[in-house]
Amino acid sequence: MPEFSLRRLTLALSFGAGAMVFSMNAIAQDKVPESSGVQVEATFSKGLARRMGSINSIEQSLEDRFRRTGSDDRSAIRSAIQRFAKIRTYGTEWAGERLIPDMKDYTVVNLLEALTVDNLQRAAPQFKGTIRYTIKNMRVSSHPVAFLTGANSYISGKVEMLAPDGRVLKKEKLTANLVVDPSVDWSYDGDKYAFVENDEANRVGPTLAYFVEQALEDLWPDKKKEIEGPIIIRLSGPNEQIRFNR
Repeated sequence: MPEFSLRRLTLALSFGAGAMVFSMNAIAQDKVPESSGVQVEATFSKGLARRMGSINSIEQSLEDRFRRTGSDDRSAIRSAIQRFAKIRTYGTEWAGERLIPDMKDYTVVNLLEALTVDNLQRAAPQFKGTIRYTIKNMRVSSHPVAFLTGANSYISGKVEMLAPDGRVLKKEKLTANLVVDPSVDWSYDGDKYAFVENDEANRVGPTLAYFVEQALEDLWPDKKKEIEGPIIIRLSGPNEQIRFNR
């Protein structure tokens, strides 16, 4: 069993071109053995950074509800559908539980880190260095935090690959508009990151997983087959109309 440690993550608040950049430090449990040699850094725009506490609180609450009851939907009808169906999804390893077993560690930054490291351990285990994300915009079409809601779900920003000595080896700008990969396999056990069907509109997870997939594929274009993104597990029947809460 590998040993885990605490390390410091830096969230930078960007106040626009030519303005000062302020930083705040947050302690987070490192899910990755130090011997892996991989670090993940995240920088958020001013608007996102100011609301990250609210976003994390909502995400953790919804994730906790899903793990306890089999549903994270606020609609009684949709919740009933999910609770009934999850009984029959035995064998499916849901993304949140797989990547962040301890609920108290479930945050956007930790999910970003876990998605990145899990992919790199599969696609580029020899990499030793830092993956640095700069996230300028994040939208999730029906997220409970109003600041995130938009016409569609996407994340825009840039990703950088740094050597252990800090040299920038490669950097790419990208906008990742969520493309849903659905499955009717109720016992999905593949490498993709499984989310329940309404999460594509209500949760950060699927959009973040797609952003990480696109970012790492830009850095390692020859490893696209090993780099994975989200998969949406459909639980409702073919004749049911899905309604998402605003």
